[in-house]
Amino acid sequence: MAFKLALILAFAAQLTAAILALRLNFRYRIYSAWFFVSGAFAVAAILRLTTLCETWTEPPTFQDNWVQWASAFAALSASIMLLGGMSFIEPFFKEMAQHQANLQSEHDQLESIVKETEEELRLAQRIQRQLLPRSEPTTEYLDVCGRSDPAVWTSGDYYDYLTLKTGNIALVVADVSGHGLGPALLMSSTRASFRGIAPTTDDISELMTSGNRAVADAVSDSEFVTAFAASYDQANHTLCYSAAGHGAYLLRADGSSEVLTGDAPPLGILPELEIGMSPAKTIGNGDILVLVTDGILETSNGDGDQFGEERLLGVVQQYRRASAKRIVNRLFDATSSFAKNQPQQDDITAVIVKFSTAKA
Repeated sequence: MAFKLALILAFAAQLTAAILALRLNFRYRIYSAWFFVSGAFAVAAILRLTTLCETWTEPPTFQDNWVQWASAFAALSASIMLLGGMSFIEPFFKEMAQHQANLQSEHDQLESIVKETEEELRLAQRIQRQLLPRSEPTTEYLDVCGRSDPAVWTSGDYYDYLTLKTGNIALVVADVSGHGLGPALLMSSTRASFRGIAPTTDDISELMTSGNRAVADAVSDSEFVTAFAASYDQANHTLCYSAAGHGAYLLRADGSSEVLTGDAPPLGILPELEIGMSPAKTIGNGDILVLVTDGILETSNGDGDQFGEERLLGVVQQYRRASAKRIVNRLFDATSSFAKNQPQQDDITAVIVKFSTAKA
């Protein structure tokens, strides 16, 4: 009787283990390998059943066939251990499934947050784009074009065309330290300051000094804004400029070039600083003013080389007979080509001004 009982219990245990393995796969979607494990347990149960059927009418005695007895009890022991193992392993898979569900939930939440953030950044990008000039100045003496491409969603670069009190045009380029949403907000504040003061003055020194105070009130100790403003007197064909940590280039009609710089530090560093203005420069027919941010000059090709002033002026010189818009586009093309598919590291901005001293 003990022999039969051992085989019956071994059969029941192995069959139960097979059912548990099959249930694990259906319930927790673990691996299809559990089908094979379940099948192996089922086959083992069939073997126990076969042995039981063969010995049902004449079970062996321990004295006559102790090997079969040992086999039967070994099968029972193995079956009990298998059943116990399957019983204890299910909580592990249950916990793993719960962790997976939690991870999926967190992933869905994160994905939702990312989508919302992207929508907000797209909105910020659209708003900032609207802050840049929508059209170029229309004057018989100037051919002007500007373009700004952010490194990320929003930009810390800024350019603008301002009409001063006298009706003269002021051209402004500024570069907030860093790039991203924070610098973009500071750029908007700087723009508002320049636009607020421009109609009340014809002095770009006053324009820059006012901008410096506004920036100083809005930045931390580690933030600043480099800026360059130039005012063109259409009647006398002269150019004055005011620079705060930012330079520009004047490419003459004969191919020579001048670097336009100033001694003032960037805006926001010294709140009470009065930023001066250069003496007037006479502008000749065919002269070109080149205003860029350091994103163009510092564009790297991946080998440690930078685009630099020489390449910048070389592109402008090469296309100097083209329109200001075409020069700007060729300059951006040259910068992109020089970078050799390297990701854009900084915001890049360029404004090209072609002067004509004769009426069109």
